[in-house]
Amino acid sequence: MEFKQMTIEDIPAMAKLLIERQNLESRVFPFLKNSNLHVNYITDLLAGWFTNKQMIGIGAFINSELVGYIIGELKHDTVRGRHIWGHYEGVAIRADQSPELIRSLYAKASEAWVAQGCFMHYMLIPLGNQVYYDACQRLSFFIQQVHGVMSMADYQPFENVSDAEVRVAHKMDSTTLGKMSSIIQSYQNAAPTFEPVLPEAVLEIKAGYEGIVEGNDETCLIAIKDMKELGFQVYYPSMSNLMTPDNSVELSVAGTYDVQMGKGIGKKLMNEGYRLMKEKGYSTMVTDWRITNLASSTFWPKCGFKPVAYRMVRYIDSNIAWANFDNPSLKLL
Repeated sequence: MEFKQMTIEDIPAMAKLLIERQNLESRVFPFLKNSNLHVNYITDLLAGWFTNKQMIGIGAFINSELVGYIIGELKHDTVRGRHIWGHYEGVAIRADQSPELIRSLYAKASEAWVAQGCFMHYMLIPLGNQVYYDACQRLSFFIQQVHGVMSMADYQPFENVSDAEVRVAHKMDSTTLGKMSSIIQSYQNAAPTFEPVLPEAVLEIKAGYEGIVEGNDETCLIAIKDMKELGFQVYYPSMSNLMTPDNSVELSVAGTYDVQMGKGIGKKLMNEGYRLMKEKGYSTMVTDWRITNLASSTFWPKCGFKPVAYRMVRYIDSNIAWANFDNPSLKLL
């Protein structure tokens, strides 16, 4: 087996492996056999990566034939710093190959990633075939985010819900939504998630929430009782891709004040959201949540969302950049 850096010339072979991977995924999740599962879409997607993004990846070849690859995008932002982002389409192996190939590919690719100063590695891992998840676990990756899909036909409306009013938000609700913009951040910031809250991000998110009602595509629901806002949900039409079913709607953001938890407010919002989205003709609903957020990771599965992918992360001690046996200073000790 030969390991080589992936280039734009490898796109046809990568597309072939990815289609094979997704055909296996669709046996477990039939809704993933969607309109994008064809060579033209995948070829264009991969070509866009190599043309417009800084991609670093490794392929495994047997007799000049690609049997597996792993590729990640080098990114930099104020939250994650310099890091590698592995897209959902960023890893695939041929069905006849050992799962150990995934670990070998990561060993080769991660060396190049660390050499670029990327010590945080994110990967979106498919769950239809457990070999990808198992391999990542054995590489010391951990689950950070869950991506779930719910079939509208399978939804069971909640009983014993709140008596709060749930209505569609309008432009006059901009200030109210801004006040609720801290709900999700508060849950993420608290135990056991412990996600930092940067001051500049708080203001940016607040402005984003205030602007939700300015768009034309969203459906925003607000739960109100005694003229006080209690919680909300926001829905957007989904862009279909390999991880997202056709004709789906995204439950983009949702939250209930912690003092209102356990009163059936989220359940009533979910019932109303389901009713409205069904009337609009959607067949599936997608959402995602932080697995360490106890409120989210217990409520969304109760609604019927089933995980189809995990965002998994590995943090590498940055001291490895100098604390290694290639460091010439060791000769001075």
